[in-house]
Amino acid sequence: MTELYPLIEGGELIGVIGSGGDATIVCRRGGECRYYLWLSTREAVDVTSLLDKRHALVIGGEKGRGFAPIGSWVLAPPYIHARSVTSLDEYAEWLARLVGREIRGKRVLLGFSGGKDSLAALLVLLRLQEYVGFRLHVMYIHIPFLEAPRNIEFVERVSRRLGVSIDFVEAPRRDMKALLKWKGMPRRGYRYCTMYKAKPMRQVLKEDPRAIEVIGDRLTESPKRFERLSKAAAARAVLSGRKFRPTYMLSLLDIVSMVRGSGLIHPAYLEGAPRVACDLCPYRVLYELHQLPDLEDPELIEKVLRKTWQKWYNWTSYEEFREQHLWRFPAKLAKPILYAKKLVRSMELERISREQVVEYMRRVWEDPLPRAPRISEPWVLAEAALRAWRRRELLAIPVEE
Repeated sequence: MTELYPLIEGGELIGVIGSGGDATIVCRRGGECRYYLWLSTREAVDVTSLLDKRHALVIGGEKGRGFAPIGSWVLAPPYIHARSVTSLDEYAEWLARLVGREIRGKRVLLGFSGGKDSLAALLVLLRLQEYVGFRLHVMYIHIPFLEAPRNIEFVERVSRRLGVSIDFVEAPRRDMKALLKWKGMPRRGYRYCTMYKAKPMRQVLKEDPRAIEVIGDRLTESPKRFERLSKAAAARAVLSGRKFRPTYMLSLLDIVSMVRGSGLIHPAYLEGAPRVACDLCPYRVLYELHQLPDLEDPELIEKVLRKTWQKWYNWTSYEEFREQHLWRFPAKLAKPILYAKKLVRSMELERISREQVVEYMRRVWEDPLPRAPRISEPWVLAEAALRAWRRRELLAIPVEE
């Protein structure tokens, strides 16, 4: 599951791109979509012609069946090519009219990750404070060992640049080290580390029954979030109970424009990452793991990886386990994925390199953004996303007002 980004060339929109699991999808505007399977951190191969009706790769060989759920890896909500925020001041004033009475005088709690959506939410909240008086509590939860120190450095830079106090909370180091040694690396379907991201936030909300929690999720960020937020979008709701969603209906272009305007772009985006997460998150795409930033305790991670391999993945070599970062997948799924890669590796199929994909992703953050329709209200943009989702459109351009 992924989020689609615009493919930009010469300042024009030429299509969309998205990556998830060990796959990347590239859809040209007015053309077909191509599906790529990452054979390594450096190269992916076009397997479009090999996919079944579900866009899964099912391929047989002498040693059994290879399988890769390409379609589910790159399943994404539609990319809506439009913008609804013409100025941060106007948007904050619009929000103030909607929720000012409900949040005035209360603690408003934002879980900050350093990613584009949490940063956009922070920028909106800081501007909203100029119209409505409330207590802003920003919290960053760091996961030791799995998250590189550079994330802390980035959050500190955000704090200094914006002049906002950010409450730094770290998951218990002793607990994390014990869990890594006992349970091995976090993997898809078993991210035991996420409880430490949520627990400090829940504690604050429990201690202050009047506190409002800011949800930085966005409608078109992933299929699960789309399904969860679509009811709120249909009801045109921004504040429901104690949950405040100030940016969920905005487009990717709205978010990118805000972040670029702040001058606070997380380095992971410039390295081609579609989202900011722990550096050893199992939901990272294979090409993202080509060169990791400096980890806090690489020796510990090496021991954990070796133990993980010995316990569940010793049907392949340790070198292959490391090169493919198979720890991201449950062992039962990792085996047919690896076999599928071996079967297609020798086929004469079109290739795409890591450098090409990284370049596509960097353009969103460095090149001039393509012209897009201006939508008068965010609700209109959200409704366009809902219509496109029903029509199974991956790219939608609303009518310009």
